[in-house]
Amino acid sequence: MVLSVKEKVREEVKVLLLERALELLGQIRDTSPISSRNTSKGALVKETYILFRAVDAGLSVSAVRQSILETGIIQKTSYETRRRIWDAIKHRYLSVHPEWVAQSLADASRLGAESSEYLSLAYLYFVLRDRLVFSIVTELIWGKWRQQTTTISRGDIVQLLEKMAEDHPQIKQWRESTRLRLASSILAALRDFGLLRGIQKKHIQRPLVASTTVLHLLYILLSEGLEGRKILEAPDWRLFLWTEVDVARALGELAQQQWIRFEKSGSIVILELKRLPEAIA
Repeated sequence: MVLSVKEKVREEVKVLLLERALELLGQIRDTSPISSRNTSKGALVKETYILFRAVDAGLSVSAVRQSILETGIIQKTSYETRRRIWDAIKHRYLSVHPEWVAQSLADASRLGAESSEYLSLAYLYFVLRDRLVFSIVTELIWGKWRQQTTTISRGDIVQLLEKMAEDHPQIKQWRESTRLRLASSILAALRDFGLLRGIQKKHIQRPLVASTTVLHLLYILLSEGLEGRKILEAPDWRLFLWTEVDVARALGELAQQQWIRFEKSGSIVILELKRLPEAIA
């Protein structure tokens, strides 16, 4: 098929937009020193859902900030509490490429706060924007899952923190009470996102993951320079407790939806993008 000049220009613009989007998505992953600030407020599923429903209704990000701080959207009595909630939400979802992340979450919010489309996407960015939680999920929780051990406690996380303190001096400065409080907050957040279940005793389970969330993670991995088989081997898929077989199956589903080209034969993997997301286009 021969493209007209206008069609060629449109395709070239799409490629440039995608390249720029991938460049921004390559900055999503948190690489700052490990901190307890991002997880101190928990999952904030209800608060973020209210925020992104407002964005979907047409409210701008700057207007959302003002509404949160002035108790228009989130009803909290303390200004300091509202400010901390805003800081956490901004760090997780609005600090890098908000046009893509915020709009995607706003679109997903139409399906409800408990939908896999919304919850799995909010979970993905919650973890990618926090080095500590990423380590806990991809090392501790993943290790337990592979060993067919599904129970997890505060003590397991505190023990991991003690081990991590050898390479992260800031952890050594945390009091025991801080580590226990942080461990409780992280466990509760992961339960709210669907990776764990249980009130007193927590048990590990596979969360429901929507195809749109798979696509988001794929774009981020591509933006970081991964390709071919390295995509399937990326530890990030452990966030969903997925093996390479699970990843290949999910990518195959995206290929059926015409988002990507995906072929796998032995150790050879071919993966190409075929469509431009609406949030970018």
